[in-house]
Amino acid sequence: MKVYFMFKPCKTDASFEIIPQGKIDRKLLIKVILKEFDGNILTDTDFLTLIDIGQAKISISKNNKIMIRGIKEEEKAKEIANRIMKYFF
Repeated sequence: MKVYFMFKPCKTDASFEIIPQGKIDRKLLIKVILKEFDGNILTDTDFLTLIDIGQAKISISKNNKIMIRGIKEEEKAKEIANRIMKYFF
């Protein structure tokens, strides 16, 4: 199954949002991010998971919205988004 996603800058500085347009298993999404970026989980609750990937922090909400925080350059954020979502195309 292919999953498409929307990528857009957030209203706040230095954050970008990825909104998957299809069903993604949340546990698999977290596993992919940890593997792809050699990340560390900072917080993991039923509602939010926060992962530190070094250059940024990635939060995953209950409904699988992904926020990339701490990156001001849109191109860098897009690169991170593509590295995550390539597993779901």
